[in-house]
Amino acid sequence: MEWLAGLIQHAVSDAGTESLAHLLQRVAEQRGVWNGILQQRPGAPPLVLMQSPTMPLADLPDPRHWSNPSGLSDSPVVWRVEPLPIPDTFYALRIPREAAHDPLWDVLVQLIRLLCRQEQLHREIDNLRRQSERRLLTVATLYETAFASSHYELERFLQLVTERAAHAMDAQACTLMLLEPDQNTLRIAASYGLPPELTQQVRVPLGEGIAGRVALTGEPMIITDPTQHPQLTDIVPRPEISSSICVPLHNRTGGLLGVLTLRRLQPAPSFTSEDLNAFTIFANQIALAIENARLYANLNRRVQELTTLVNLSQVVSAILDIETLLELVGRQIEGVVGFSRYALFLQSESLRTYQLSLVRGYTREMFPPRGFRKGQGVIGIVAKKKMPLVVQDARRELQPMRGFGRTIGANRYCVLPIIIHGSCIGVILADNEDRSGEFSLEQVDLLSVFTTQVGIAIENARLYREMEQHYREIQSLAAFRNNILRSLGAGVFTLSPNGYIATWNRAAQTITGIRARDVMGKHYSELCKLISGRIREDALRMLQSALDEVIKGGVSRTLYRIPFRKTPDAQDEAQLLNFTITPLVMRGAESSGGAVVVFEDVTEYHRLETRLSQMERLAEIGQMTATIAHEIRNPLTALKGAADLLMQEENLPEQVQTYVDIIRQEVARLNDIAEEFLEFARPFVLNRRPVVLRPLLKRLMQALAPYFKEAKITAQLEIAGEPSAHLDPVRIEQVLRNLIQNAIQAMPNGGRLFLRAGEQNNRVYLQVQDTGEGIPTEIREKIFSPFYTTRTRGTGLGLSIVQKIVQAHQGEVCVECPAEGGSIFTVWLPKMASGE
Repeated sequence: MEWLAGLIQHAVSDAGTESLAHLLQRVAEQRGVWNGILQQRPGAPPLVLMQSPTMPLADLPDPRHWSNPSGLSDSPVVWRVEPLPIPDTFYALRIPREAAHDPLWDVLVQLIRLLCRQEQLHREIDNLRRQSERRLLTVATLYETAFASSHYELERFLQLVTERAAHAMDAQACTLMLLEPDQNTLRIAASYGLPPELTQQVRVPLGEGIAGRVALTGEPMIITDPTQHPQLTDIVPRPEISSSICVPLHNRTGGLLGVLTLRRLQPAPSFTSEDLNAFTIFANQIALAIENARLYANLNRRVQELTTLVNLSQVVSAILDIETLLELVGRQIEGVVGFSRYALFLQSESLRTYQLSLVRGYTREMFPPRGFRKGQGVIGIVAKKKMPLVVQDARRELQPMRGFGRTIGANRYCVLPIIIHGSCIGVILADNEDRSGEFSLEQVDLLSVFTTQVGIAIENARLYREMEQHYREIQSLAAFRNNILRSLGAGVFTLSPNGYIATWNRAAQTITGIRARDVMGKHYSELCKLISGRIREDALRMLQSALDEVIKGGVSRTLYRIPFRKTPDAQDEAQLLNFTITPLVMRGAESSGGAVVVFEDVTEYHRLETRLSQMERLAEIGQMTATIAHEIRNPLTALKGAADLLMQEENLPEQVQTYVDIIRQEVARLNDIAEEFLEFARPFVLNRRPVVLRPLLKRLMQALAPYFKEAKITAQLEIAGEPSAHLDPVRIEQVLRNLIQNAIQAMPNGGRLFLRAGEQNNRVYLQVQDTGEGIPTEIREKIFSPFYTTRTRGTGLGLSIVQKIVQAHQGEVCVECPAEGGSIFTVWLPKMASGE
């Protein structure tokens, strides 16, 4: 029974679920029985929560008979199903009949029940811990929210209240509604979890709805089902809401401030009385915070009014947008100075009239549509005389003051000029006719001081608008310049007078592979260091020297066909760049204002130029070669005929026969040379068709096997995949034969030859590699030239014919010599030629 003691010790030290699983496994291992935890489900087969060993249970007893603890039957095994402390959960044992009465099973059942009880205790402890954490979170939220009320404006504070309340109470929505005393309605001041458009529309009268009734009665409520609440029988229940709490907000004197509401959505659990108590405490704190915030806001508003009187000039002087400035001036005249009606007339651009620019309380029809000229009417007189006018009783004034009072409907008004640098740039008209009509001299004095500052601010705003317009024009020109630079196909960058890179267009990045952010603002010497591994040292010195010369005031410089690679370790062909470096002359400046560097990739142009030159040369050579071949073949035919006739002579001396054989052999060799000349000169038409390269290459290697053996060369064929292409198989075989023949000749003492084929980037490649002496660097560019050869025999046309056939296939042939020796000729052919 040591294993059972070990199980008990493991159960004491481990968690409930893990102990249960371990116990089931050990019982199965030690006693060879099946045991498991089952859950009874109404109208469905039992659910196996855990078992050991895992196996289908076809003979599981009917759950209706689980109340029988023994479950004996006539079968060789018996079932023992025991209820556990967890509802609808049972422990099942499948026991051999002869061991059914072993007391061990009773011990196991008791141990299982203890472990289940232990698991229940763990869950209850976790639940209590989560509840405690939530209570702590609620208390912390209360403290933080009360503290936050002194750090935020009221609107932001109320929004913070709803968010923190929802999080603290595990709710999905929270609404804070404040009372509007003049209308006896509640409006949403802040919310969490509600659509924004709803918060703008909802108005709840006192006594209506849940919030209105809580506000009216002053009693908090928990609502789970409104139909079950005696006061809410007329409320339409919303099935998506699990539970709600609605708590009133009162100030220190018991006055109603609003209500605070929480909602949980299905399937969240309903609120409890503990939740209501905690939320009520929270709401009381929030009510105090709202009252304090309102008191602080009122006090702050009064302080701001006094401060604004002192800092009025600073406020308007900080505004540079004239429309915004005029709106601010209007608000200050009404809110701070205390005039309910006002109009502002500003001098027009023509300086002839004063146009209405701002108006409140008056109508535009009261004033001339074209404005006031200087000296015209009250406004024109004040503008001309540059003196303020205060009318206390218009009915007793002379014209035009009396008539102007009737026009604007005011018996008392004041008109003040806006003076800047001795000129009147505007006039302000103000009165309080729609109120009491009264205004004090202190108000007029304040408006007069304010008007002076308004004039300075308006002048600054006008200057700023002009400057902003000039700036926009400059920005537009800069954008237009940048668009030009981006659209150019050539790379362009500019240098400041000190040699720092000011611009770097998109084409420059494309051509060089260098991003603008890597060079902008840096000296051009750093650019030279950056490209030092991509350009030859002599070319780099030429480029830097040209930049130095132009920056120092020299004339324009041009560098042609400078080799350049995008990356220092690139193995592909270098680009050829043409550089033009021109001084950047600034308007009105005597010296250079920097430099403009334009560079263009002329690689393709150079390639086409070279190919055109080569084609012209090949055409001339071809014509010459054809002529030579024809001229040679004519006498060769005669020589061959004469030699054949001599060979027909009887009793020809042996020595003469030897000479005749030599003549015939040399004639045949000369005829082959002439045929090769004609082959090079003769234009040919490709017979393209789809070709799988593997059979062609195998057949070629088999045909050349005797030559390999004779030359003591080990040949190896390597084919990657199943390459195929649209090509002329006869001409491609001719290409390979020429390359293999050259490779054999490069290994006079034998060696190894590799013939490779494969596909890459929609092209096929054919590669011939030998282990010979290799090709010296200085002659690699010449080997494809017609008649160029380093051997004592041969025409030097083999590689030229190879190149001609490859180019006819729209392909290319290249050669490289690895450091370990030998040479590698690679033919690249498109899988499908363009135009097909």
